[in-house]
Amino acid sequence: MAVVTFPLHRSKTSAMPYYGYDHVTAVAIGGRLLASGVPAHSGYGEIIEPDWRAPRVRVVRPGDRAAQPIRRAVWSFWSIPYRRQHGRHWPSDYFHALSWILSFRLAARLFPTTALVTDDWGHELLVDRLRLPFDDISLTLNGLAGQDPSWWALGKLHAYREQREPFLHIDNDVFLWPGFPASGLSGEVIAQNPEHAPASDAGYYRPSAVAAAIRSTGGFLPKEFSEYTGETALCTGVVGGTAIPLLRRYADLGIRMVESAENQAAWRRLAPLEDYNLVVEQYLLGALCWGGAATDVQCVFGSQEDSYRDDDRRFTHLIASAKSDLHYMRLLERRVRNHFPADFEIARRRFGDQ
Repeated sequence: MAVVTFPLHRSKTSAMPYYGYDHVTAVAIGGRLLASGVPAHSGYGEIIEPDWRAPRVRVVRPGDRAAQPIRRAVWSFWSIPYRRQHGRHWPSDYFHALSWILSFRLAARLFPTTALVTDDWGHELLVDRLRLPFDDISLTLNGLAGQDPSWWALGKLHAYREQREPFLHIDNDVFLWPGFPASGLSGEVIAQNPEHAPASDAGYYRPSAVAAAIRSTGGFLPKEFSEYTGETALCTGVVGGTAIPLLRRYADLGIRMVESAENQAAWRRLAPLEDYNLVVEQYLLGALCWGGAATDVQCVFGSQEDSYRDDDRRFTHLIASAKSDLHYMRLLERRVRNHFPADFEIARRRFGDQ
């Protein structure tokens, strides 16, 4: 997984800057917290193969400006996996709400249009209770009520497929700080960073296991997936781009892999299914980008290795179990309280007794 820095500052005033590091810089690496002097390459399931090199991508950097930058930020929230506690989760609804506030409010300053794809429960939480003013709201994820909530990425795939103009989808545990180069985002496909995804079952992707199970049961396996011989996925903490037909096709293939009746026998063999969300979301996207015609891929970081470095990209992603670490949660609480006090009071009144 990628490593990204969480900006820290000791000031308690309302004028506290959004970024800048002190002597104990925290980083998220697959949920592990590192301080000064702790080796960065602790890893989160990676297969350490020094000979592997990430494909070259176009890296967006501070100061970049595109002729037609992406103007639409999208979030998605399929509430059922959250409510049934599938996947990695926040220690309480209070911190989950604070994360939504910070992710939305920061990105809304960078993108002219904001959109939410959710279900009725998500609308009640984010719009009615937290009062986040999304410009566009879709309730199409109500249609996923019969799907297995182990597939927590399914709501994201449906949100990608729904888009009709260039967009950037932002996970609610991703924070784009002031200075993030949103004006430079123009790639056909945009993602957080390339990620090593070996075919072997030793890593956390295990695409060969998925392919073998689907083939043995006569299910549906996308041609791009089946023929892909590369070892690169794309981390989708942020994902989107300008190539809308390609992105909608990618989402459609991922949805079909998960939902089609012909694949259910294979998925029963592979349970627990939480382990395979990354295959149908991140590995499949890598296969579509690098398994066929060349695609303009733009990323925040050029590789996992690059994301270990200390250069400030104004970007934080609380990956995996970092979301359940109370050290991070208190930093999150402080940020929202100091910079978005009205939102903080709403969250505190609703959930602060947890």
